[in-house]
Amino acid sequence: MVNFDTTIKDVAAKFNAQIKELSPGVYSLDIPFKLKDGSSRYQYVYAWVIPGRAKGKDCFYFNSRCGTFDAKATDTYSLLKEAGFGYYSMITITKDKLSDGTPCETVIVQASPIAEHINSVDELADIVWEVAEVADIIEEKYFGGDKN
Repeated sequence: MVNFDTTIKDVAAKFNAQIKELSPGVYSLDIPFKLKDGSSRYQYVYAWVIPGRAKGKDCFYFNSRCGTFDAKATDTYSLLKEAGFGYYSMITITKDKLSDGTPCETVIVQASPIAEHINSVDELADIVWEVAEVADIIEEKYFGGDKN
């Protein structure tokens, strides 16, 4: 098992991503994607450890916001089909707040591998990259682009 605090910083360095520690042990990574024209687009991934999440085992937890869920406007059937493309990640809905503090539900991409099964920076980097990439795709395809 890797040390989360050290390894998440190594993952950020590998992607040349900005990383901030938002509170002790809770990080945001701003993952850059190079576009065909040479410019970059960015996707935030939030990362921390959840003790005991998997039958008493600690998990590394990653998530990235895609858009605000609207039961009438969100194409849940297509999102469910999209969820089948993830190797490490899943698409789900979670309770959240809008920027003004109004409660809402948000579609996110998340991954929560069991900590003791992660043995390298490369393994963790693959998971973080997938969360960012899938969230970016879902955000663009179903929520009109980068609004979160």
